[in-house]
Amino acid sequence: MKILVAGAGERGSRVIQQLLKNKSIEIIVLDPREETYAVKNKIIGKVDLKESLTPLTLDYILNKCNPDLIILASHSLDLGLGNIGSSHLLSRSIREELAAISPVPVIEVD
Repeated sequence: MKILVAGAGERGSRVIQQLLKNKSIEIIVLDPREETYAVKNKIIGKVDLKESLTPLTLDYILNKCNPDLIILASHSLDLGLGNIGSSHLLSRSIREELAAISPVPVIEVD
């Protein structure tokens, strides 16, 4: 099984650590930031895709890595939205739309 983990911050790192327990899972990590918690803490060696997962980039990313499942373990910073006051509302809307339009199952981790 191939799983795309969107977000390599603290939340995504916890997800990745659990998935690493099953050697038959191929993990693809997506995060737009240059430095991530998961890499800094040596949970993973590198981020596989330095992209933001949005409704506009979904098809491109699905075609690039062909995952069986997407786990949204992202914060507004992981989506490349910055840290503006209402970014959490925009982030929530983007995650809901991704889940609705994705042909691949999407699970959101809070």
